[in-house]
Amino acid sequence: MASAGNSGTVLLFSDVHFDPFADPSLVPALAAADVSAWKGILAASGSTAYSAYGSDSNYALFESALDDMAARAGNVSVIIYPGDILGHDFPADYAALTGDTSQAGLGAFAQKTVQFFVSEVDSRFSNATVLVADGNCDTDNLLGSIGARPGDAYLVNSAPVIAQAFFNNDADRAAFATSYAMGGYYAVEPDGPTGLKYVVLNDNLWISEYDDPGPGMVELAWFAGELAESAANFQKVWVVAHIPVGADDTMVVDAAGQTGQYTYSGMLDDGFNNAFVSLELAYSGTIAATFAGHTHNDDFRLLVADDGSGAASLMRIAPSISPVFGNNPGYQVYTYDTGTYALLDETTYTLDLQSATPTWGKEYTYSEAYGQSLATPGEWLAVYGEILSNPVSQAAYLDNLYQGATAESPVTAANAMVFTLAPGLVTPGAFNAVTAVLAG
Repeated sequence: MASAGNSGTVLLFSDVHFDPFADPSLVPALAAADVSAWKGILAASGSTAYSAYGSDSNYALFESALDDMAARAGNVSVIIYPGDILGHDFPADYAALTGDTSQAGLGAFAQKTVQFFVSEVDSRFSNATVLVADGNCDTDNLLGSIGARPGDAYLVNSAPVIAQAFFNNDADRAAFATSYAMGGYYAVEPDGPTGLKYVVLNDNLWISEYDDPGPGMVELAWFAGELAESAANFQKVWVVAHIPVGADDTMVVDAAGQTGQYTYSGMLDDGFNNAFVSLELAYSGTIAATFAGHTHNDDFRLLVADDGSGAASLMRIAPSISPVFGNNPGYQVYTYDTGTYALLDETTYTLDLQSATPTWGKEYTYSEAYGQSLATPGEWLAVYGEILSNPVSQAAYLDNLYQGATAESPVTAANAMVFTLAPGLVTPGAFNAVTAVLAG
């Protein structure tokens, strides 16, 4: 293991939600063609503008994002992608634009979309290990966006495609493909048991909409086992998930418009949410970093034990490439300590769709914006305290939340409290206790 003091770089981007239906005139040709012809078909589109707010990523936006990431971070050895390759409403859009309502046709078109995504990423980052989480839209399940179920054809068929392109040795390919095909989650150790372990979850199995808690319980036990093994071996772990813990702040705000009260509404089922928080805190000495996506916002969740142990964990939430929820597209480049695997700093790059001529550029660097690094719980707590109490830090956090898309952001002076409380109150009990006191 490298000694502390050296730094490495990792690229984080998420929620592309690539939309092959953005130009409906191309869909018949895409459906009929082999995926090897897709780039030429998509490049010939007469629609060359980037996706607008409220839309998923079209070809122009996807290519632009990849090109900018490659220009700034083309030499990274690890990329973290916390999920959602496919666009929203993918099954319905496929049926509407092709007239094909068959599962076979939908499955084949979804796989070609995955293959196209994978090949485009791999063409820019052929030497990188790319850690992909299964997103809630990453499914060809006609029942809706609850992610792939264990054993689904989507997982089975996409596993070898992802394995071949995104992993650089047979051991990692096998570890990924076998576990991902079965349940959508996996663990890999590219540098062997003395290096960093990556534990990638399928926490779509932990959402309330999932009608069978059994697979989620199996995954939770597997996750606990992976952490225990790493702790016993004094090995550090990076955890990757799709859906963050804690409150869905926009849902809380929307519900308050009807009830007049700010009441916790989580993105995960409460039981699974609390179990995940407990595991992260129990193994806070083993887990060096945790990443998620899903919200499309540049955000975080700070998990702090209330038992006096001092245990704490930080979940970094990636901005999305898709601007479907009114955010600007964005991605992040992190530095980390190659000895301890603690995160050190990050820089966020965004595409300002409010501009008449959108271009990618630096939005901010964490240490410059908040005056702290990402390395220690004390610094996490200091930044969160500043966000709660310092108007300058709070304004920066709220602006960064939607990657600078101020005109589209739902944050107002009246509801800003919810958005600033959510990062540090990650269980229903904690959130409701604080909001009740503030409301009173």
